[in-house]
Amino acid sequence: MLQRFIPVAALLVLAACGQGSGDGGGSGDGTGSAADQSQSGEPTAPGGGLVYQGALTVLQGVERDAAELCGAVAESYPPQCGGLPVSGWDWDAVEHDEAAGVRWGSYLVTGTFDGKSFVLTEDPVPTSEIDMADYPELQYQEPEIGDPAEDLSTGELQAIADEIVAEFPRYVYGGFADDQNGVAIIDALLVTPELEAYAAEHFPADTVVFSSMLKPVE
Repeated sequence: MLQRFIPVAALLVLAACGQGSGDGGGSGDGTGSAADQSQSGEPTAPGGGLVYQGALTVLQGVERDAAELCGAVAESYPPQCGGLPVSGWDWDAVEHDEAAGVRWGSYLVTGTFDGKSFVLTEDPVPTSEIDMADYPELQYQEPEIGDPAEDLSTGELQAIADEIVAEFPRYVYGGFADDQNGVAIIDALLVTPELEAYAAEHFPADTVVFSSMLKPVE
C-alpha cells in the first residue's frame, strides 16, 4: 500500500490525540543531568558536547535495537520511520503509543551528539504536556541563504540534495532544489560537522543550505 510521508511537526497534534500507554516518570540511565555552561556561553553537557533540543517523534520498530528520532514519518498505522538512534531511552518511563510491536510518541528531547547517536541529557517530555509557544526557537525558521558560488540548474541542485540524503540517511530526511535562490535546501534532524564538511568538500560554496530540527540550546 502506498504510504505518504508527512513532516514530524504535523504529528505533534496526532500524538497529543493518541491513546498513551506506558508509565510516566523519568528516563533511564544517563538522563536528567543539567547542562553546564562553556566559557563561550554555549551550553555543554558534562562530557563537553553541545546541547541540542527539539520537538520530535521518537519511534522504535520491531526489528530496531534502539529508539530513533524521526524527521519524516510514514502516514500508516503503526507509523514507520528511521533516523538518529537515541541513547538512554526508556519506553517504560514515558507515555507512548504501541501497536504491532512498534512503540512511538512525540517528545521534547534534549541531549548531545556523540558521533553516532543522540544522547539524552534531560528527561524527555511528551509534547502533549507542553505549550510549543513557549519554545519559539524550536519553530521552523527559513534558513539563511548566501550567494552561491556557481549558477546551477534545477536538475543539478536536486542531484546535490539527493546525494546528501543518500549519504546521510540517519541525519537527513529530505532535500529539494530552491530555484529562486539557486541552492539545495537540506532538511536534517541534526547538522553535524561531518555533514557540513561533506557539503563544503563536494559542492560549490554556499550551494547547500541546511535546515535542522534539533537546535543548539542557547
